[in-house]
Amino acid sequence: MGSMQRGGSGARPARVAGGGAGLTLIEMIMVILVLGILFSLTTITVTGLTPVYRVRSASRTLGARIEELRAIAISTGRPLGIRYTLLDDQNYYQMIPPASEEYPDQPIEDRKLGLKTDLPAGVRFRRITFPGGRSLERGAVNVVFSPMGNTGSHVATIEGKAKESSSILLSVKFNAITATIDFAEGEAGFETHES
Repeated sequence: MGSMQRGGSGARPARVAGGGAGLTLIEMIMVILVLGILFSLTTITVTGLTPVYRVRSASRTLGARIEELRAIAISTGRPLGIRYTLLDDQNYYQMIPPASEEYPDQPIEDRKLGLKTDLPAGVRFRRITFPGGRSLERGAVNVVFSPMGNTGSHVATIEGKAKESSSILLSVKFNAITATIDFAEGEAGFETHES
């Protein structure tokens, strides 16, 4: 039993040597080691999911951009578009602005392109597909949105690589007639009645 100290406001038990409530150095090292192992396992799991979220983010951003460009074409009463560039080392898209007031019949190919939007690292366009089955897997292609809102239907298939070298595919399908954007896992296309 510990000795009692006198004095002050009341009696308290004296601290006995070796019976402290703190952690020893070995216990601290063990706690840090266990936390390090848990952190590394969490990092491995999150890193494995990163490609999926990159592809999803790229598809959502592209879908929003398509909706925005279609709305601008309708509101300005002038056609504009989006140019997809599908090359080995570069995958991006750019806005094709409406023609200027001074030259309203300016061809799409002659217009100065807007800012380019690069796809995230490890993500690329696999193909751009149009109604009727025509598709492009390499090069550049323009998709034009009319002021009436009835052109520009296409599917952009976006691909990312998972850790096991398997592909993650998401398709962004824009149907100009129904004015809808659909997101689908894998490759999507147009049904016969949608062409």
